[in-house]
Formats: sequence, C-alpha cells, structure tokens
Amino acid sequence: MNESNILLEIIKKRRSIRHFDGRKIPDDFMQQILEAGRWAPSGVNAQPWRFIVVTGKDTLASLAEKCYYKAFKSRHVGEAGAVVVVCADPGAGSRAYIIDAAIAGTNMTLMATSLGIGSCWIGAFEEQAVRNILYIPPNLTLIALIALGYEIGKASVPPRLPLSAIVHHETFNSAGEPGAIKKMMKSGPFSVIGKLLRVLINKR
Repeated sequence: MNESNILLEIIKKRRSIRHFDGRKIPDDFMQQILEAGRWAPSGVNAQPWRFIVVTGKDTLASLAEKCYYKAFKSRHVGEAGAVVVVCADPGAGSRAYIIDAAIAGTNMTLMATSLGIGSCWIGAFEEQAVRNILYIPPNLTLIALIALGYEIGKASVPPRLPLSAIVHHETFNSAGEPGAIKKMMKSGPFSVIGKLLRVLINKR
C-alpha cells in the first residue's frame, strides 16, 4: 500500500470516541501526537498554537464537569488517558490563528488514530471555568479540548455526503445539491442524534 492510500485509510478510520478505558498513553506516543500538531501549516509560519497536556485524573474529572453538549455531559473527558487543550495566540502574527490551531488539532487526532489511540474534539465547554482550572492566560484564545485514550467498544461509521453532492467544478452549480432530507440525515445535528442517545445510555 502506498503512502497516499495509507493516509486516506487513517483519515477514514478516525472517529469521535466517547468511551475510554482510562489507560495512560505512553510518553513516546504523546510526543508523536504533539509533534504532528507542531508540524501543522500556519499563516506566515506564525505557529500560534499552544498546547496544554492534562493527564492528572483529578484535573480531568474537573474538566469533564465543564464540558457538555446541551444536556449531555462529556463524561469521556474524565475517562481519557490524556486531554490536549488547544489554545492560540492572536499576537503570534497570523490573521488565521484560529484556523491554524484547528489544523494542528486535526493533525494530532490523525496521528493518534495511526497509533491506535482514539480521540474526540471537544468544542462545547464553559470557557471561563476551563481557563480557571488550567490557569490559561487571557491573551490566549481557547480553541478546543482533544480527549485521547483507548477506546472501549467500537464506534460506528459516521454518514458522509457523496462527493457528487459537495464538489462543484469551475463554478458553483446548485443542481447537484442534496435534498433537505438527505442533508439532515447525513450531516449536521440530525446525523449525531444516534450518537447522543448512546451517550445518554452510556453506550458511547
């Protein structure tokens, strides 16, 4: 298998994992994950990302209490082997510092997948509470938390719209746009209803 096929398989294999067994992630694996983030592209090579690695169980439990999606607590944050908190420095020199940091986070989730480690991007949290727990300075923008750990069970394959529904050539042609029902089922909030129900009944 050539490199392009290997990379595509890793991208397709990545899942949002919401049930971890709590095992510690080996230090060398964490280094590789962080290195993947460090080598992300950024505007004018500003490298505005700053990573906080959290492994202490008490701190993870505290963070879990401040992460949720509507009524659903992000309990997997407390179960994780580690959480990487992704921040960005607006003063680093890149106007796209938020996007830069998000790309770095994506790199880390893909590296984690290649190492057999599950990940979950956490974007819903009480920002000030997380800042207080981790002593994040006010000059940094808090982007996301990435929970990392060894998966319990097997995450389902998420639906994806076909390329024919999302790719346009030369100009935008709305003729190929999917209907409203297909959009609801394969993208957006409706595509995660089943996942949220599994979270509710602890079958994540």
